Amino acid sequence: MPIIDFCRQTISTWKIFFLNLNVFQPPVGSDQNEDEQQRRFNIIVTRIYLVLLTCLLIYLGLFTYSDVKDITEKQDNPPKIELDSFPADVECPCSRISLSYGEFISLGPILHQICKSDFVLDRWTKAIYSDSNVTYFNLNDFRTFGSAQFQALAGFCDQSISYLEQNIDSFEKSKFISPQLLPRNLFQEETQTAIIRFQQSLPRAFAAQLELILQVISSNRLMSGLQTNFIISYDDNPEVNPAIYIDRNKASCDCVSDYRCTSKAIFSDIFNASTQYDFGRKIRLPGLASGCLPVTSILASTLECFYSQTCLNTLISVFQTEENFSAMAVSNISRFGQYATVKSIVDNLMVEDWLMNVSYEKYRDNCAPLSCTYQKKMRNTLLEVMVKLIGLLSGLICALRLVLPIIVRFILNKLNNVQSPPSGLTRK
Repeated sequence: MPIIDFCRQTISTWKIFFLNLNVFQPPVGSDQNEDEQQRRFNIIVTRIYLVLLTCLLIYLGLFTYSDVKDITEKQDNPPKIELDSFPADVECPCSRISLSYGEFISLGPILHQICKSDFVLDRWTKAIYSDSNVTYFNLNDFRTFGSAQFQALAGFCDQSISYLEQNIDSFEKSKFISPQLLPRNLFQEETQTAIIRFQQSLPRAFAAQLELILQVISSNRLMSGLQTNFIISYDDNPEVNPAIYIDRNKASCDCVSDYRCTSKAIFSDIFNASTQYDFGRKIRLPGLASGCLPVTSILASTLECFYSQTCLNTLISVFQTEENFSAMAVSNISRFGQYATVKSIVDNLMVEDWLMNVSYEKYRDNCAPLSCTYQKKMRNTLLEVMVKLIGLLSGLICALRLVLPIIVRFILNKLNNVQSPPSGLTRK
């Protein structure tokens, strides 16, 4: 048990030491005397002093440690790997301020499957071309204008491809101004906005050009060689009269008042009738339209017949051809339904979807920042906290030793005055 006795003795010794600790006793060799009352007062002040000094040091230590300071860091020629790890407020001036979109963006359109089908090839247009004089058929007979319609459709595909290639090339050569290296999220927002704006502007410009061409043709009353908008009569008095069509609502319209005038396409069993309006037994063709011009009638048509092998076989059976054609796959329809008009497809440049590749890494490499500056938040280390507390310790000790006895004595005097009975009053 000697260890337990030693511990008890040590605890008792320290307890007596702290109970009698007096840091405010008069210095040795001074003329001041410390009586018992003064000694007890000095011990009380010492205890308050030690507790207060400890609390102040803990508070100041925590405050100093929790204080966060901003430090400006600059790194020259930062490695590519570290650029993504920098904080969001990093400033990295680009060595190349002006970049071409094509250096980090590639765009590729996916066209409607009609533009990759047999129906825009010479094999199809030759198969549905009638060797006979087409003006001998009914005005609404598909044999009159079918081949010309699909030549126009092939032209739309070719024109769309050419128009897209030119504008994509122009977009990729346009400049992206970036004085600072943009963070990844901001870069994606800006490039996405630019791409969407580009994609939306293309169809509007193309549709406006097409409308202008049709307006010019209509205003100048140019006659179709197929006589689908004007019919020439060779009677005693030759005349040129506008073609008349019956729309879906049984209302008639002519090609002078409305160049978009259309009717349903048919196959008629009458050949070389007295007028081009005569027809006998007829077969209707789903989705296909006849009209003033092959280009306007194909725009008003749908491609629903070319998604059905039965409908396609019926159409081909009328022509003297040994060619075989397969209907388009309905499963491949994405943006446009099978009942969408050709005009709605052409107005969107025949584009089903876009292939896009936006590379932040290529943008970052072409920006090539030579240096990066950023603010770094740092706390004080424990060593810095200790150094600052040691610097404050002497000032705290001096202030407490000077002020604390005065405050404690003032409080004790107030307490004693309250507890003491008023002078002159005695118990009877």
